[in-house]
Formats: sequence, C-alpha cells, structure tokens
Amino acid sequence: MGTSGSYGGSGTSDWQQAHDAFDALPGSAPAGSGPGDPPDPAQDQQQSLDNLLDALGAALQKDDADRGRPSAAGYPLSALLASPRGSGGGGGGAGAGTQTPTGRAGAGSRRQVVKGSARGAAALAGAYALRSGDAARLQELGLDLAELRTMGPRAQISRILQAVLGDAGHPDEAALRKAATRWVKAVLLDPQPPAPQEGMRGLITEWIYELSLVELGSQKAQGNLTAQEAIHKQRWLRSWLERRLKGLLVPDTQGMTVQQFTATAAKVTGEALRMLRARRT
Repeated sequence: MGTSGSYGGSGTSDWQQAHDAFDALPGSAPAGSGPGDPPDPAQDQQQSLDNLLDALGAALQKDDADRGRPSAAGYPLSALLASPRGSGGGGGGAGAGTQTPTGRAGAGSRRQVVKGSARGAAALAGAYALRSGDAARLQELGLDLAELRTMGPRAQISRILQAVLGDAGHPDEAALRKAATRWVKAVLLDPQPPAPQEGMRGLITEWIYELSLVELGSQKAQGNLTAQEAIHKQRWLRSWLERRLKGLLVPDTQGMTVQQFTATAAKVTGEALRMLRARRT
C-alpha cells in the first residue's frame, strides 16, 4: 500500500494509534458510490475519520525533527536542494545525477515533515518560475531558463525534481517526490495552472497523505486487509484530509522569493498538523 516498499514502520505507540484508527475505517465502498470521491460519510464514520486525522497529526508532529515548528526564517536553500554528484553543480546538464543529503537517509534519521514540505515547495516554486519565465527565481534553484526551454514538458519536470529533490533513497523521500510530482505536473501541464496558494495547499495536503501511507502501509495493525479494502480506506482518508485542510490559510505568495515561498510552506505545514489535531465538535 502506498509508498512503503520494504519499510518496517516506526513501531511507536503514536503510530499504533494511527493504525488502530485506520483499521476502524469502512473497508468497503458505500452503496451506490462510483470511482470518484466517497460521498459524505455518516456521523459515526466522520468521528472515525477525525480520530484517524488526529492520530496522524500527533504522530507526524512528534516524529518531525522540528516538532512541526520551523523557525520563522525557514531553511536556507542550501539545506533544501539536492547536491550534484561530481563537479557539474549549478545549472548543469539534465542528465547529471544528484544525491539527497538534505532528506531522510535511513531508519535512524529523524523524519522531516515540515522541512520536507519546504523542499517540495522549492520544486513547486521552480515550476511556477518556469511557467512564468522568471529566470531569477530559477537561478535561485541553480536552474537555467534558457536550458529548460530547450526541453519538452516531461523533461522539464524531471529536471526540476532531480535538481531540487535528487534521488529517493528512503520511502519518505519517495513519498515527497510523488507529492511534488503531482503538483509540478499540474503547474507545467495543465492548460490553466493552479494559483500558487492553491498549489501550495495541495502540495502540503498530498505530502501529509503520502507520508501517512508510508507508515500505514508498513504493517498490518489488526487482521488482514485485502487490496480492495486498503484502497477503500485510502479513499476515505484522502477525501477527509482534503476536506479538513480545504480551509488551510496560505498567505499571498505574489512577489515571494523561492526562499520565502519555502519558508511559508514549512510554516503552513506546521499549522496543518495542528489543524488535524483539533477535533471537530
């Protein structure tokens, strides 16, 4: 399920609560529901979904190296961007490989929830800069506008993601790349790209969802789920997470540098985790 791969899970009591809450979700599609979003859940199901989001928010906040509270200044871009292998660096060729010293590297490393969001936001900022032809903001990321314009859309997407995120060597990194890819594609491929505030909110929501699946798919807390049951539960989770974070406030990003854009994303992600822990009444 999700992006877990062979990852064995954190095994903490906080994640056990999240597993228990996930197990409590409906394991089958509601009567009459189609392939789209699930219909409005019943009141008791809403409580189960709120319990899950509360558990996820608590576990992710406790796992996070910054406890969900990044500094007001954010992270320097040098701490967010992948480092090029060899001596190419900067705006080198599209085929240059990159490593990921800024991401989660192993089981003993701390989870990077808000910093990961800032890294995804750097890639998103690159997509917006390319779409608008903003050479200065692309240069902040070590990317060259003229070079990118010689590529097709798919190659552009790959170049931005590789320059910012590098290779995904850990399931958390794969989750971040998956979340960022969805929104970078939306900016560069959709006829009408999402507004930057919508893109940032979408990225944060997708990142929390994909990161949650890394843990929820790492072990079976109770009993056995069929593939179909797991898919239905994931649909409930995604739909309710999107609804709960629909009102997440994102400041006006117009005129922001890439550094400011990433700092804002980290701050908004911390707020998103707190929102998930605020149970509805």
